[in-house]
Amino acid sequence: MCSIAGVYSRKGKSVSKEALTLLSALRHRGPEAFGVASSKGAFTSKNFSSLTIPESPFILGHCLLSTTGYLEQPVTVGNVSVAHNGQVYNYRELFPENKFASDAEAIALFLVRALRKKSVLFAVKEFMRKAIGEYAIAFLYRGKLYAFRDFIGVKPLWFGSNESVHAFASEPSALMKIDIQFPQPLLPGHLLVVSQKGTRTSKVFDLSDFRKSVPHNFSQERLASEFDRTIKLQTAGISRAAVLFSGGVDSSLIAKAVSNELERTELFVAGTPESNDISFAERVAPELGLQLHKIYLDEKKIESLAFRAMKALSFFDEMQLGIGIPELACSEAIMKKGFKAVFSGQGSDEIFAGYMNYARILAEKDFKAVDDEIWFLLSRMWSRNFFRDDAMVSANSLELRVPFVSTNFLCEAMAFPAKEKILAPDDKLRKHPVRALAVKYGLPEFVTLRPKKAMQYGSGVQKIVSRLFQKT
Repeated sequence: MCSIAGVYSRKGKSVSKEALTLLSALRHRGPEAFGVASSKGAFTSKNFSSLTIPESPFILGHCLLSTTGYLEQPVTVGNVSVAHNGQVYNYRELFPENKFASDAEAIALFLVRALRKKSVLFAVKEFMRKAIGEYAIAFLYRGKLYAFRDFIGVKPLWFGSNESVHAFASEPSALMKIDIQFPQPLLPGHLLVVSQKGTRTSKVFDLSDFRKSVPHNFSQERLASEFDRTIKLQTAGISRAAVLFSGGVDSSLIAKAVSNELERTELFVAGTPESNDISFAERVAPELGLQLHKIYLDEKKIESLAFRAMKALSFFDEMQLGIGIPELACSEAIMKKGFKAVFSGQGSDEIFAGYMNYARILAEKDFKAVDDEIWFLLSRMWSRNFFRDDAMVSANSLELRVPFVSTNFLCEAMAFPAKEKILAPDDKLRKHPVRALAVKYGLPEFVTLRPKKAMQYGSGVQKIVSRLFQKT
C-alpha cells in the first residue's frame, strides 16, 4: 500500500507547497520513503522532513510502503518517471530476463518500451492487458502527468482542480487539503492526462473489454488451477501475512491457501463478544492450525472507531460503517503485530452469487437476470467495497490483497453461469464453485456448508452503529 499524487500549475507557477501538502496528507499510506519527480529532476528520502521538493510547475509524488521489495519512487527510466500504488504480481513474467528490485522497475521499463513504439494510450492499454494485480499508476512524460488504475478498480485514484492547480491523489481528503473541494474518482480502466490546460480522461481497458476474454465454457479444474496460481503470485516475496477472518468459507479458504505458502499466517477477527464471527472463528482456527487474534468491540469502542472510520471514508454511511469498523479494528491489531500484507475474501459473494439478493432475483426473474446482476455488482465494487476496504487498511499502513478478484482467477470465475453458482431460489448455500474449492483444500464440512452471514451482522456491529447514530 503506497500513495501517489500529482499536481500541475494552471499558471506556470511553482506547486511545491501543494505537493508538500498532498504528500503530508498521504504519509500514513506509505511511511517508509518519499519521493518527487519534476522539471528539476527526481528526489527521494527516507525521512519526510528531509525530502527536497523543488520549485516546479508540475510535480509527481510518492509515499512508499514496501512489501515485496524496497525501491524508492518515482523510478526514472529514460524520459519517464513512474510512481505507483499497489502490486503487479506477475512483473517477473513481463521481463523474464531481468532481475528487478521491485515491480516498480518493471512497470517503468514496460511503459518506456511501449512508449517508444506508439502512443501513451497504446502503452497503457498494453500494460493493462498483461499486468496481473491491483494498481494505480502515475507517470511523468514529456512535460505532462498521466495516471491510470486497474480495470476492476481495487486501488483508488481521485482528481480535481481549483483556481490555481490541477491535481490527483490516492485519497480525496488529500485533495481537499489543497482546496479542491469536490474531487472526482478516476473510473477503473481509465487514463487521466494532466497538463497546464486541464485534466482529461479516456477509457483504455475496462470491465466490458475484460468480459470479452472470459471463456465460453467453465471448468472447476481451471478455476482451481488459477486460484493456486493467484495465491502463489500474491504470496511471492513475503514470508508472513494476516488474514481478515470470520470463519466463513471465503476467509477460511484464503487463510488455508495463504498458510500453505507462507512461514507465518495469522488470523484476525473483530466483533462483539457474543457475535457469530467471533464464535465461529474460534471454532475454525484450530482446524486450520493457525493463531487467531480476537478483537472484542463494545459500544464505546465502536463509537470511537466509527468516527475514525468516517474520517478515513470522507462520508457517512451506516452500512459502510458496519462493515468498515471491524476492518479498521482488525487493521489496527494487524499493524501492531508488525504485518504489512493482509488478505481478504472480498469479492467472492459478488462473483459467486453469495448474497440473498441473488435468490430474490432468481425467484422473480431467471438465471440470466442473476448473471446480469453479478456483472453489475462487480462493476460497482470499486465505488464502495474497494474504496472502503482500502481506506480502513491504509489508515494503518497496510496493503490489502484480494485474490478472488485477481484477473486470472476472475476470468475463470466469471465463466461459470449463474445456474452453477445458485441452484434455486431456496438455495441457502449458493457460491458452489468456491465451496468446491474449499473442499479441495481440505476444509471441514461445517465450514464448506456454512451459509453466508454479512460482516456487519456477523460481527454484531451494525445494530450498535444504528443505535448510536439514531441517538444523535
